[in-house]
Amino acid sequence: MEGFKLTQFNFRFQKILDLKENEKGFAQIQMAEAMKQHEVGHQRNRIIQKKINEAEQFKNTKQQSGINISELRMLEDYIYQLQDESLSSKRELEHLQKKVSTSQGLLQKKAQEEKTWENLKEQKLTHFQEESKAAEQSFFDEMASTRFYRLTKANNLAEGT
Repeated sequence: MEGFKLTQFNFRFQKILDLKENEKGFAQIQMAEAMKQHEVGHQRNRIIQKKINEAEQFKNTKQQSGINISELRMLEDYIYQLQDESLSSKRELEHLQKKVSTSQGLLQKKAQEEKTWENLKEQKLTHFQEESKAAEQSFFDEMASTRFYRLTKANNLAEGT
């Protein structure tokens, strides 16, 4: 294959593709963090609900067995405080759910951008391979033609034509 040199594929937008891959990776991390925070918020909300249920049951039990008014007020105040905490926790959960949705949308966008550049790279690589194959074939055709010409000329000289 003397005279024919294969050139290496060089995607001129590789740095952009690398950037898009990094952006997608960062978006995946952000989404994972948002989902983790959302789960922590759910756990916090479940704990508050459990405390409310336990306090309500305790209050009902105490009311049936007899309770003084100041103790009842303290229990009711505690239950109201937990209900306020629950409301705040639910608002926080809504906020965290929006954060998850936003991060999912961003991840989808970044994945699509990366895919677009990856597809372009694939197209360019295919085109490059086709051109290389055509150039290689042309080179070999030219070599065969040159060899045929030399052999024909040598045969003609040998025959005295």
